[in-house]
Amino acid sequence: MRPNIALLHGLIALLFPLSFAQSHDHPSDNVPPHTRLGSVSFEISCHPKLQRDFNHGIALLHSFWHNEAEGAFGKVAAADPQCAIAYWGEAMTHFHLYLGETSPADLLAGNEALNNADKATEKSSREIAYIRALHALYDGYKPDGKYTNFKLYAYAMETVSASYPHDLEAKVFYALALLAASPPDDVSLALTRKATEILNPLLHEYPDHPGIAHYLVHACDNPEMAQQGLEAARQYARIAPASPHALHMPSHIFARLGLWQEDIRSNLASKVAAENIILTNVGAENLLHAMEFLEYGYLQIGHDDEARAIIVASRTINAAKVDPRYASYYPIVEARFPVLYAIETRDWVSAAHLEQPIYDEGTGQQLTLLAHAIAAGHLHDVSMADAAVHDMDLLMVKRSKGRPVPKSGTPAATIPDEVLAWAAFARGNWDTAVDLLRPIADRQAKVGKGEVELPAREMLAEMQLLSGHPSDGFREYQISLKSDPNRFNALLGAADAALQSGQRAPAFTYYKKLLKNCSGATGPALAELDRVRAALRTSPSRRLQYGQSGAIRNGGVGGTDSRKGYPCALRQYGCVPHHARPSADLYDAGGGDGLQRRRCPGERSHDGSSETERSCHQGAPSRSSKKRRVVEGHQCGRLHPVPVIHSRRLIRSGSEWIDEGGTEADLPDGPSASGLLRLVV
Repeated sequence: MRPNIALLHGLIALLFPLSFAQSHDHPSDNVPPHTRLGSVSFEISCHPKLQRDFNHGIALLHSFWHNEAEGAFGKVAAADPQCAIAYWGEAMTHFHLYLGETSPADLLAGNEALNNADKATEKSSREIAYIRALHALYDGYKPDGKYTNFKLYAYAMETVSASYPHDLEAKVFYALALLAASPPDDVSLALTRKATEILNPLLHEYPDHPGIAHYLVHACDNPEMAQQGLEAARQYARIAPASPHALHMPSHIFARLGLWQEDIRSNLASKVAAENIILTNVGAENLLHAMEFLEYGYLQIGHDDEARAIIVASRTINAAKVDPRYASYYPIVEARFPVLYAIETRDWVSAAHLEQPIYDEGTGQQLTLLAHAIAAGHLHDVSMADAAVHDMDLLMVKRSKGRPVPKSGTPAATIPDEVLAWAAFARGNWDTAVDLLRPIADRQAKVGKGEVELPAREMLAEMQLLSGHPSDGFREYQISLKSDPNRFNALLGAADAALQSGQRAPAFTYYKKLLKNCSGATGPALAELDRVRAALRTSPSRRLQYGQSGAIRNGGVGGTDSRKGYPCALRQYGCVPHHARPSADLYDAGGGDGLQRRRCPGERSHDGSSETERSCHQGAPSRSSKKRRVVEGHQCGRLHPVPVIHSRRLIRSGSEWIDEGGTEADLPDGPSASGLLRLVV
């Protein structure tokens, strides 16, 4: 099988058409996409002929392509064994800063490379500063105390950056160090924000630098800052399309913002790039990661058959093709695929019967137990819930290896706490479930949930809906959709909760949003979407339309009656003041309600009643009244009048205002002087 370079190029062009149109601004754009990694310049004191290879290694390093970067730096060291900074580069590739845990083998190899850097004779004072800073990361490193080393490294890189203010790479690596040093429970995101302050001004000054865009995407990968990272996300894949990671990373921002089509396109491109690479090398972790995001994205737009196809395809990937540095990733992701599908498609029987992964004693088993617990909550199966809690307790003790088990409420205890919450819900212990989930939900609202995880706030909302508290559930769904927008089950749940609590307007808005997102849906989603369409067909919606005629036509049943009138701020229960000039014609389409309002002095009704007669009741408008009235001769001093329909919320949809029930609301825009309002029942 030959590498599919043409398909990769086409996908990248589809993803970023504007970037390609402006390719003249970026020096690396004349390089074929499958070899392009961006432009970097890290000055070295070794032989000048080695500069190009060293820069290549730095570019690879900035895209977390560590095995390839190690080879590039190794090539420099082989050509010049006294080039100290080449060994620094090798040590950088072994730590996997901000990518994953560093294995004992990598720590050993990294320390050896760092020792070689110390011994090598060719090094400038600036290069010595880089090497000393990296010692802060390696020296005395222990996984349990890693954030101590991360902070020390950040301090050291701050010193390097300050000592060499014109060194761009020092600034970029300092920003990465800040991201790594930011603890997962810091909801202030202080170090993350500091990193963005460094990187943001550099993004436009160095538009082809892979590290700047890449680390901005990571920095903004949270609900509060995701919108700020959108430009960098769209830029990064164009900078380094040779890297599967660079093609994938923009989808972190796309997923945070609920931009599912961009998310899917990004990961399709990453998938193709990764498939090309593993034909001759390891690197299947990139392929699996892209497939994780693809499954998640497909599920959010109701393309359930496509999501299932991802699961089937994942089973054909050989675990031996995963880089040994990330060997534990394979069983985790293989467990996640069926767990995510069963939960997102609400197949509780399948979720209850998912088998534990054989070769995983960590996150994969946790995810499977979470599926069991959620299924138990929905099926009210207390024995299943108790079994999930029991197995989770054993797993956490086993994973801790004699160390204290993570405390409830901490980030490390998120999945165990969610299992406990659903078990409590299955037993009918609602207060315990809420107490367990709310701290997780509040933390996720700040720092974000895991990449393809389920939002805890959405779990909380669903529990409230299932427990007969739709109003409370609706509020939680609304909050959840702010941090995790456009999720299929959140939109559906919010609509259902709103409808059950008598809030028809927002219910129909969410239903329509879901249908819009799910064009071309397949599989189990179709049944839910059919239910949504049925609910919308039962809606007694009324529409206000702008027309081009000055006359008003009856939009109700059986009429083309035209009656001239002039709308102004037609307020519920209120008189409309008399003003100078008309603005447009208003037509009452009837349908049983009538647009009944008080008339002010000077108003006349079309049935000939006196000017002082009131044209509305003190209470809600009568559904039995058939008398049509309009307000004549009032402009209210506004170029664009703001009609308010009694006790109805009007929602803009294209050129229409849709009255879908709910509370009173103003129309932000009225018709023009020559426009037409038509109320259609």
